[in-house]
Amino acid sequence: MALDDQAKLAIQASYAAASRAGDLDALAALSEPGAVVWHNHDDAVVSLAQTGRTLRWLHKVVRGLDWIDVAVLPTPEGFVWRAILTGTAPGGPLRVPTCMVVTLSEAGLISRLDEYLDAAALTPLQG
Repeated sequence: MALDDQAKLAIQASYAAASRAGDLDALAALSEPGAVVWHNHDDAVVSLAQTGRTLRWLHKVVRGLDWIDVAVLPTPEGFVWRAILTGTAPGGPLRVPTCMVVTLSEAGLISRLDEYLDAAALTPLQG
């Protein structure tokens, strides 16, 4: 079944809401069991469980954690979400431009997420 652009954007909205809330169960429900996340800053491919641990940690250490939407665009394979990760980290204000290129399965679940960000912008997390 091919997903139309409206369905892709609805999945992105649910993914963004779950990320903002730190809702790991909702993120898992939106994803294929074997989904992976690739990071440009360390060239690592990690599991959803690893990504969940990182998200949980971010919600603990960053006050006011949020993703400010810059652009959301459907693609033939899924969607692109450009956002700015913001909040107050132990080392000061956090502002990390990010771009997530998401591949969806035929079932409309996230199968892969490629995350691009500038690692230097993560410095305030080192507090």
